[in-house]
Amino acid sequence: MAVDLVHIRQLAERKEDENFRFRQFLKTRCSLDPDEIDRRVLETTRRVWAGIDCTTCANCCREIKPGFSEEELDRVARRLGMGRQQFIETYLESSDDGSRKLWRTRVTPCPFLKDNLCSIYEDRPAECSGYPYLYQPDFVFRTMGMIERTFTCPIVYEVMEELKKSLGFSKRR
Repeated sequence: MAVDLVHIRQLAERKEDENFRFRQFLKTRCSLDPDEIDRRVLETTRRVWAGIDCTTCANCCREIKPGFSEEELDRVARRLGMGRQQFIETYLESSDDGSRKLWRTRVTPCPFLKDNLCSIYEDRPAECSGYPYLYQPDFVFRTMGMIERTFTCPIVYEVMEELKKSLGFSKRR
């Protein structure tokens, strides 16, 4: 499996149009129902994840600014022994993405990434603990996000490639 991050990004760039065609295939031509596709995504994810150690990669932590809910913000501030306002001023910026998350880290890589490990792992926000969201249902309806994640996450890239093969997707135009 490819885990070289530069190589993964290059492969994802080359396969972006193909991935959009795969998305269209899933939505319009795949004969499996969405629950069966979700089952296959889970099965494939487990197999791929077993072969990739996230702590040797940590690319998500280098490239993504995770969002924090009010509760998560307070929890992490307490963990770090900081007041709420001090935590916001030191690490966060207001989020303008329209989601329920009101704050996100100011910088990448994540300021809590230390030696490829999360220094607030037990209290990390849900956006981090759920990433890359392959275990969530309704994969077919979330393929835009998955295509985006092929650029940063070797697991998502490999899962997408395996799904194309197992679901009978033709890579030809």
